[in-house]
Amino acid sequence: MRIAVAQGSLTDGNETLLVNASNTNVALGSGVSAAIRAACGSGYQDHIARELAKAYGGSMSPGQVLITDAGTHSSARWVAHVAVMDYRDGFKGSSFPTLDVIRACCTNLLRAIEELPEGVTVAMVALGAGTGQLGVREPTRIACEALREHRGTKILGCTFYGFELYEYAAVADVVSGVFPSVLESIPADVRALFPRMP
Repeated sequence: MRIAVAQGSLTDGNETLLVNASNTNVALGSGVSAAIRAACGSGYQDHIARELAKAYGGSMSPGQVLITDAGTHSSARWVAHVAVMDYRDGFKGSSFPTLDVIRACCTNLLRAIEELPEGVTVAMVALGAGTGQLGVREPTRIACEALREHRGTKILGCTFYGFELYEYAAVADVVSGVFPSVLESIPADVRALFPRMP
């Protein structure tokens, strides 16, 4: 399995499965969700709402995953919508995720990918980093550890994305701590941002 890190939007890469840090209603709002909505074509929100109703009969629970096609995206075939934020109607608790929810998200994501009919390359983001207010480091570490322990066959590669330079540098630092081979592909000026990185 090839592991990589990249700066920019996951919608601009050539991976075949995009991971959407979404919410329990799969409403494509801001950040990663907005980029996916724009990249997958007009009508994509309505399409995934119908897929959600078919698969779950309503909202997902935090940690659950809905995989749909990627609409008119130029290279991706699939989008994995991971329920990070809890927007269920009538829910009384906090809508923000905990790290335990992120662990469940990662476990369920990898399990769902193994049910696909073909192998995929994954464009991964830090789940709960933006709206969820968890930052990029801990969600990335949890995803890396889950991927390292994963024993399936459908994930052919995984690229971890950070949009801004500081996010990319933090993601690169964490990913290289779990997958040291990634270090050789990280530019020296990015490595210099973190003392631990040679």
